[in-house]
Amino acid sequence: MSKYIYVILSRTMTIPGRAIRKATGDVYSHASICLDKNLNEIYSFARFHYQTPLIGGFVQENVESLCLGKNKDVAVKIFKIPVTTKQYRHIINRIEYFKKHEQRYMYNLFALIFFPMGIQFSIRDSYICTEFVSQLLKECGIEKSKWKGRRLTPASLVSALRKYVYYDGSLQEYIQTVEHEEFDNHFMERENTIFVIGKSIKQIGKLLYRKIT
Repeated sequence: MSKYIYVILSRTMTIPGRAIRKATGDVYSHASICLDKNLNEIYSFARFHYQTPLIGGFVQENVESLCLGKNKDVAVKIFKIPVTTKQYRHIINRIEYFKKHEQRYMYNLFALIFFPMGIQFSIRDSYICTEFVSQLLKECGIEKSKWKGRRLTPASLVSALRKYVYYDGSLQEYIQTVEHEEFDNHFMERENTIFVIGKSIKQIGKLLYRKIT
């Protein structure tokens, strides 16, 4: 039986998302990788909670987190990519590795800040969403020649994966056509403001330490 992985580009309505789209002219501002057409296993690098934009890392996403709330909607472009059993197993193994070592990996906040200016800001064990998705595709040899030396924007993913376009439109309309199982990843939960500020400062400090060491 044929195996597929799915790449999801979404037009997230966050302040960083709007800034990225304005600076790059891209339609989309967030990228995720998914293991099934029902969108039950979506993974990326992003914020952990809606109200904590500075605190993030490897996450399992759901429709609520992509839409920033229940009963909301977002425009998406979904790519359906055929893979071999070996490639599919590699993706699964890598995702399991990230899950196991999720405390080690961080969202690269500084890459996000400098992204609209076209400046790459690499920090070890830290990713933004487009870096994470393209890295997994590159490891599997999927359109490998198209990643080298490219600025990894949502538009570059669209260009590289154009022939795999599977769906283009409303996310809420898409999930009505598949067997989607919603789960609560607590994305919309509110946290104490003092706690959020303290943890945000700690996150920034960790990223700076990794950059200089």
